[in-house]
Amino acid sequence: MKIAYAGFDLFYPMLESLYKNGCEIVKIFSNKVDNVTEFNLKVTEFAHAHDIPITYDKITLEDLVSLKNDGVEALFCAAYYYRMPILENLKMINVHPSLLPKGRGSWPMPLSILNCDKKSGVTFHIMEESFDTGKIIMQREFELSNDENLDSFMEKIYALLPQMVKELLSDFDNYYQHATTQGEGEYLSTPDENDYIIDKNTDFEKADRILRAFYGFDVLYSDGEKTHRLRKAKAIKGENENEKFKVVGGYIKAE
Repeated sequence: MKIAYAGFDLFYPMLESLYKNGCEIVKIFSNKVDNVTEFNLKVTEFAHAHDIPITYDKITLEDLVSLKNDGVEALFCAAYYYRMPILENLKMINVHPSLLPKGRGSWPMPLSILNCDKKSGVTFHIMEESFDTGKIIMQREFELSNDENLDSFMEKIYALLPQMVKELLSDFDNYYQHATTQGEGEYLSTPDENDYIIDKNTDFEKADRILRAFYGFDVLYSDGEKTHRLRKAKAIKGENENEKFKVVGGYIKAE
């Protein structure tokens, strides 16, 4: 099957699985990232290792028409920054880290942890003009633990992707044609700074939740004198009411 791929490293196992299951990947579209909290190093290395053209520019309608004219049957999108045009006669599939129609939006994973959800999942759906509303091709669910963090959340998705890809490609046209319409859903707003700031007076449970939800990204912590950026840090309970929690591990930078 001749395909194109759009995404950075967040869903890298998806790219690997497509290749291992016999897809001919003719072009990769990625985007520029900081390579500190979000990365495109694996996708770039993969493209170079397999002699696949890669670009970091926005996908245009002309790009999609060119792919279709070159015999590309499908485009798979898995964590791509830019809004993508839709070409009606090209099959376009998006990978979304929630159980759609719940959890529409660009970053549902930390919000699921902040909301203490008991389960989440990953969805393959057909792309359309509005975000995350297209028909569902395939979906898998997993449980969320009480100590779930962003890394462990994504590891659960990575564990599901290889079998999902294999199953999809085993009967692709049938799965695509029998995709099911989503019900009424909800969009989750992209987290802003207010969602990932804590201070010495924050309750332990809240501080713990925020540090887990944004694990690997910067959480702002004010100790009353300085603001620190915490990355991959954890909260442990303080010893008394005056010290509600302690921050351990991770990267700490005072500003």
